[in-house]
Amino acid sequence: MSRLLQCYDAGNGAQLLWIEAQDYAAQLLCGGTPPWTDAASALAYLNKVQGLIRSDVIVLPVATIIAAWLEHHADLRAAIATKTRLLSPLKIVLGDSALRTHLNQIAQGLRASHRERPLVLSVPSPRHWPALAYAQAFVDATSPVVEADDADAASVYIADFLRGFGEIDIDGLLLHESTDSVPASDEDLACYGAVANLARHYRWALVLQQPRAGDYDASTIDLVLTPQPQRGAVRDMRSATLDATSVPVGRHLLIPAHGLSPERVLESLAALRHDGVTC
Repeated sequence: MSRLLQCYDAGNGAQLLWIEAQDYAAQLLCGGTPPWTDAASALAYLNKVQGLIRSDVIVLPVATIIAAWLEHHADLRAAIATKTRLLSPLKIVLGDSALRTHLNQIAQGLRASHRERPLVLSVPSPRHWPALAYAQAFVDATSPVVEADDADAASVYIADFLRGFGEIDIDGLLLHESTDSVPASDEDLACYGAVANLARHYRWALVLQQPRAGDYDASTIDLVLTPQPQRGAVRDMRSATLDATSVPVGRHLLIPAHGLSPERVLESLAALRHDGVTC
């Protein structure tokens, strides 16, 4: 069993404090622009963020790093805009060898730096990522509709990309959804099959992060991060956003980029954290 699931099962999720603070940390530590395009600097930055928030789960934000990589590599940015077929931008960017090497180096560094904590890869879901990549290639284009066949094909491309992390001791794969991409049926979720099979092969916990509940049975997903109950979820963690007036109930905590002082953030984290609990 994945270390992430072992930690969850040890206390039914109550002992895990999974903190997402990339936007907050970017504003606080580096004026909103982390050094994502240099592997050593990106690793140092992620370690600094972890030292600040002390999340019980370490996350590599793959899509965030890819977005920065595209901004700094005009050749790849031009390449993804050469074909207007919906899946072409995603296929091209995921196949870029330099980008794959860059992400692999950061993942290896995170694993070496945080042996004691679960390490999770965070990527957009097969239904979300094609639209995201298309928007990066064609900024002024209308947002495309991702059909079931598109998501199914995207899942194959994503699975091939993720095999590059197979030799690293990864504990989980997080697929994050947009409001529009949350599965609306069991058939929608079945389109993620290639990615789900890869996660099972490498014994990675399969995690789905969604901004709202979907109309599907989540019994095949290892863990769901959601602000609302999800039908069929075997394990779930309530997502909540930290604000200035209260300490949220959720154990999956989102810290906004603006509106909170560092002192307020640290006070809230201290109130949520169980002293002495480790995974």
